[in-house]
Amino acid sequence: MNCTYHADVPNAAFCIRCGHALCKDCVRNVRGSVYCDQCIADAMERKTAAVPPPSVKEERVVHTHAGAAFVLGLIPGVGAIYNGEFVKAAIHVLIFGTLVSLHDLTTVGKPLLGLITAAFYFYMPFEAYYTARKRMMRAEGIDLETPIDRFQREFEGVQHRELWGGVLLIVVGALFLLGNLDIFDMAAVAKFWPAALVAVGIWMLKKHRERAI
Repeated sequence: MNCTYHADVPNAAFCIRCGHALCKDCVRNVRGSVYCDQCIADAMERKTAAVPPPSVKEERVVHTHAGAAFVLGLIPGVGAIYNGEFVKAAIHVLIFGTLVSLHDLTTVGKPLLGLITAAFYFYMPFEAYYTARKRMMRAEGIDLETPIDRFQREFEGVQHRELWGGVLLIVVGALFLLGNLDIFDMAAVAKFWPAALVAVGIWMLKKHRERAI
């Protein structure tokens, strides 16, 4: 019997799948078994068809207007809510409320604390504006780097930022709660708010030293 694919050449083996006679040139040895080219191609097509295509992660882009985000951002937390960032909105409200409360409780450094409160107040609408604008540009396929991104990049070296932020909020909230219960004088605790400036100064010196190295 001659080869099925080469009629003038005698066969040397048979395909174990289709049984066709194969010459030496047509024999395909796979793990000790003989196959023809057609059976190998059919097996590869079935294997490819059996593997589902990789799932494409769909990214939903929230369409918000940058100007509206800025105007709403003048109300603490509302700009972040407009952008769909509810956790950030809660944090903004808590920080702004804490700064206002400290300003009312303390008698030392009120002008400086007032400037810090005002700076954070105007930070919120600008942060909401740039977040909305970045999303609008992303919908057009443009990755926009905003001043807020550069500002947040300064804190990339801080490990466990969410953990320490949560701990700080719990501590501050507990202090105000105890103050409302008249367990101790909250005004006396508020006098130590400049310690936050010391902590920021130490952090800035640490960042400078790391860059110098």
